[in-house]
Amino acid sequence: MVSDFDWFGNHFKSRKLAIDMAIIYHNPRCSKSRQAVALCETSVFDVDVHLYLKSPLNYDTIYSLLSRLDGDLKHSIRWKDKAFKEIDSSSIDVTSIESIANFLTLHGHLMERPWLDMGTVTRIGRPVEDLLDLLE
Repeated sequence: MVSDFDWFGNHFKSRKLAIDMAIIYHNPRCSKSRQAVALCETSVFDVDVHLYLKSPLNYDTIYSLLSRLDGDLKHSIRWKDKAFKEIDSSSIDVTSIESIANFLTLHGHLMERPWLDMGTVTRIGRPVEDLLDLLE
């Protein structure tokens, strides 16, 4: 919350976030991700769309997303994806940001989506409605 004043000097709290630009990590083939982009387009915030499959995220970016995640770390991986079942995932520690960041750096296509980065907080849009309060 940020302290603000109205025209008459009355003090109140507002929900402004200190961000330059929000980012939605998007996969156009995913219906939930497309729904999230549509929500972002109606938002009061400028939201940059990052196609993470075309421009993969590096370790530092993924680590940063995970460290600011509003939610459970284990939800950042697409566990039920067919491609997930075809790789060795025995070394993933779901309680470790480093472990998940390493995994997603190597297997970015298994990152859950859509993922909204508002600067101070990130959130996975499953369901998409979970993003609404961040975009208001």
